[in-house]
Amino acid sequence: MVTRLEFCRSSASGIAGMLAAGAVPALVPASVLGKEAPSNKIALGVIGCGRIAHVYNVPSCLKQGGKAICDFIALSDVDLTRVRSMRQKLAGKDMQGRDLVADKRCFQDYRRLLADPAIDGVLIATPDFWHAQMAIEACRAGKDVFLQKPMALTIGEGRAILTAAKKYGRILRTGTQQRTEENFIHAVECVREGRIGKVVRVEVGVPDDPKEYNFPLEEPVPAEFDWNMWLGSTPVVPFTRLRCHQRGKNGAMNYARPAWMTIQLYTMGMVANWGAHHMDTAIRGLGEELGGPVSVEGTCVYPKRRLWDVHGDCDITWKYASGAEIKMASTRKYPCGVRFVGEKGDWVFCGFAGKQTKSDPVGVSADKVAGMPIAASRKGIIEAPAAKPLLRPMEHNREWVEEMRTRGPLAMPLEEAQRTSTACVLGYMAMKLGRKLKWDAKAERFVDDAQANAMLFREERDGFGVKQHLKELGMA
Repeated sequence: MVTRLEFCRSSASGIAGMLAAGAVPALVPASVLGKEAPSNKIALGVIGCGRIAHVYNVPSCLKQGGKAICDFIALSDVDLTRVRSMRQKLAGKDMQGRDLVADKRCFQDYRRLLADPAIDGVLIATPDFWHAQMAIEACRAGKDVFLQKPMALTIGEGRAILTAAKKYGRILRTGTQQRTEENFIHAVECVREGRIGKVVRVEVGVPDDPKEYNFPLEEPVPAEFDWNMWLGSTPVVPFTRLRCHQRGKNGAMNYARPAWMTIQLYTMGMVANWGAHHMDTAIRGLGEELGGPVSVEGTCVYPKRRLWDVHGDCDITWKYASGAEIKMASTRKYPCGVRFVGEKGDWVFCGFAGKQTKSDPVGVSADKVAGMPIAASRKGIIEAPAAKPLLRPMEHNREWVEEMRTRGPLAMPLEEAQRTSTACVLGYMAMKLGRKLKWDAKAERFVDDAQANAMLFREERDGFGVKQHLKELGMA
């Protein structure tokens, strides 16, 4: 399938040849051949106009020269009030500066956005349980994809996304922005260069979820909200803001942390929320980007709540063939971030607290690093630049736009994205099943565990989900 942008880039002679051969792609708008032909700017759409898209993803795409090469022209959300809010934000002088989103490109049903031939790429920032279906269908429609983390809720869904991206030749980037943060990159460089010796343990700290909001368990469905579509592949249940997101008073938007992030039907909790970022850094430091653990085990506490049922305090251990372990727990045990520990006790810590500066401390105690971007057990570990520096991409979402323009290379290769997603899923499953799981990373199967292998995909409501696409992807 040839996309609008790829067609627009064709030379005049190439277009003439296609016309002569009767090979003009069906998805090219008629205006492409006339004086109103679309510009060479990349045309983007947003599916899911909530908190993360509004506050981070969309602004990030337009930074560092992004305005010069891309335009957001289409929006979709099951809550149309959020579409209007995003459209207004985009028209602001600090964003696109004018309203580039036409009424006809404001959609409640994301499938209509995917069917629009004017759109080259889509930014998917929906609840986690929608990620896989939307990503697959976007690739199938010839769109490049930015997909918020976690990539998928099951290992099978993640593999289906990769298969679709490869089958349809699409650029697909996942939302693990620590790949573009200097402090995380440099910490990984120091570890991989052996500055703390052989790594024996990686400690990952994740925060807790907030307390449950005091909303009713059942409420009327708001006007302009397609509740059935929001539920997607999950069971039909009564509407309540405790399941989805808050709405502001008198039509004003509320972009507080959404409630669905604390319900197991829709998410895996912090093990795959902050965990998706920190686990990617931990795995990269171990050099296991294309590998996987040999086993995982974990326990957790499930706080007493009315509806929110995701895990609280967790204690998870992933073991690798090298003998190294990744251990994850709440910030009551480890500071929020990633700490690599060497065989002789040296360590490097990196946290989500801003970029590295020359004054970042070293030689601090391990329990005092909370809030620091980078720290080490002694002087000399993190000061020097890397002998073989890793790629330093631009602003995270802006990098995706550049990957679309150049057709690669990806700062987060798809196979590495799948391995990070898989690690998070494994941790969640170990807590859920309450036992040690043995994992064959090459086959992507559990060893001698039929129950766990049955969880490689989820149950899906008729008409929704990824299973309807598996045969076409050669995975049925």
